[in-house]
Amino acid sequence: MSFPYKAIFVDLDGTLLNSQKKITPRTAYCLNSFIEKGIHVVIATGRTILSAGKVITPLNTTAPVITLNGSHIVHRHEGHPLITFYLTPKTRNSIMEFAKYVLTSRQDEYTITNIIADTTQGFYALDPHHPILTEFYDHYSTPADLLDLNNPPPVPVASFLFLLSDSSKRNIFIEDKKKMLGDDVHLCVFNGWPWIELGSSTTNKGAALKYVCDHLGIKPEETIAFGDGQNDVEMLKTAGLGVAMSNGDSSVLEATEARALSNDEDGVAIFLETLERIERS
Repeated sequence: MSFPYKAIFVDLDGTLLNSQKKITPRTAYCLNSFIEKGIHVVIATGRTILSAGKVITPLNTTAPVITLNGSHIVHRHEGHPLITFYLTPKTRNSIMEFAKYVLTSRQDEYTITNIIADTTQGFYALDPHHPILTEFYDHYSTPADLLDLNNPPPVPVASFLFLLSDSSKRNIFIEDKKKMLGDDVHLCVFNGWPWIELGSSTTNKGAALKYVCDHLGIKPEETIAFGDGQNDVEMLKTAGLGVAMSNGDSSVLEATEARALSNDEDGVAIFLETLERIERS
């Protein structure tokens, strides 16, 4: 029997990349071998296309790349966007009002260290000079602009990122979000990354998987997906087979029964190699 899937969707940080933020030779060889057989390898990440492009160079994939957790889907070979999902002005303004509230009214429960408005062209920060933003320098070619919560950015916003202090009660922040923004705004935490994302309730990696499948002319049930964090859950549930990394957080481990070894053990490659051997036998 041949390999049963026509596309492999894979997250980057904590999944495809090891702790050194690299794709190992074994993993690159494995995925490239599938690409040579006509299997699409689709990167699905919270990173921007600029940042993702710097770490996926070992792969020969020409499939679309899902970035910003599904908000921006880019044609890998030609570099132009296939589609971008922005926040509606109403949702953007609601999140900005929520930001003003938590900055002025909840300092006894948690402290907001910074807020970022993420766009496909650049980003805006409440404190654009804070040292914490150095990690974003490889995501965009320009530094952060000032985020004025009383005046929306002049360009469409894909999502907002909130950074709380280490001593903050994150559960109280999450409860405040539920009370003020409800289900219209999706909240996402990340495995091993302190930022909290607020974005559209309809934009996620699962919806992006469906879009890419339609673009490629395949069905979601003909795909396999790998992930390690809450932002991967919808993708794992939408794919024909969702695989959680053993280093994943509780949300992703509860989303699917299939398990791969950790990202520091070539988990993606070993799972695919084993699956291919089983199908051949």
